[in-house]
This record gives sequence, C-alpha cells and structure tokens, in this order.
Amino acid sequence: MAIYITEECINCNACIDECPNNAIYAAGDSYTIDGQSYPPLSDEYTFIVNELCKMCEGYSDTPSCQSVCPSDAVVLN
Repeated sequence: MAIYITEECINCNACIDECPNNAIYAAGDSYTIDGQSYPPLSDEYTFIVNELCKMCEGYSDTPSCQSVCPSDAVVLN
C-alpha cells in the first residue's frame, strides 16, 4: 500500500514536520535517496517519496501525515 498527497493539498506543510522518516517534501524541493539527488515529484504541492515512507511503522498505528492534514489530501492507495 502506498500513501500520496492529492491536488487538494493546500501546501500548509504540516505533514512535513510530522513525518518520522523525512519522506515528505515541500513543492519544488529535490530529495535524496542513498546519496543520489532527484528532482521534485511535484512543483505544485507537497509530496511523499514512497521509497522513503515507512507508513509510520514503529511510530504510530496510522500515518501521522494523514492525521494532521487539514484538507484531507493525504490518501492511501
């Protein structure tokens, strides 16, 4: 199962601070995996890098980003 942020995102970035795995990035930000940089997945809204997301395992029973999202833009797929 993957989690992602939809176009309903208002870019409040509340989910970024909540993520224990640093898997969420602001719109337009590049990200790094194993020392290699990648371009942003979105220039329009906050995004989750699924390769880094551990669904808050060991931290919370449910994805923390989903619980803090004021626009319900974080969804499981």
